[in-house]
Amino acid sequence: MTLEVLRGLGWTVPVAVLLPNALWVVLPGAAPPTSPPTAPPSWLRWVQPVEWVGRAAVFLLPVFYRFELDTTPGVVALDTMLLALAFYYTAWARYFTRGRNPVLLYKPLVGVPLPLAVSPAVYFVAASIPLRSVPLAVAAVVFGAAHVAISKFECERMSRASGT
Repeated sequence: MTLEVLRGLGWTVPVAVLLPNALWVVLPGAAPPTSPPTAPPSWLRWVQPVEWVGRAAVFLLPVFYRFELDTTPGVVALDTMLLALAFYYTAWARYFTRGRNPVLLYKPLVGVPLPLAVSPAVYFVAASIPLRSVPLAVAAVVFGAAHVAISKFECERMSRASGT
């Protein structure tokens, strides 16, 4: 099955993820809990650049690909993308509708830890299938692993600061 409307629309993959982030820039949140300054862990110095490179790749690579939905894996992957994106939007909606408390950016959603880190990772890995892009798959795994690690660190830092 081919959904002709999606062909050539690889650019929509990063745009869909960036939409709530644009709203986050326009509607700043409450101040995060403060904690005494501490030196960041040594692993963070090398994980952050890896995340930045992975992020750049997952946002740029889809632009150069076309959706190919003529196989069952492509259609299943598109369904996975849509579910991951819906989950991502739900986590953002919780943040925006409950006072824009930064702790909500990391709080589990229906049992899934770090939903704003996990869902885009799943989304981009799934996108690599209908876009038939091995480079995107690799970039998505690298980005996802680094993004989850950094988000976990931030979650723990905020938890210590708020005493929870």
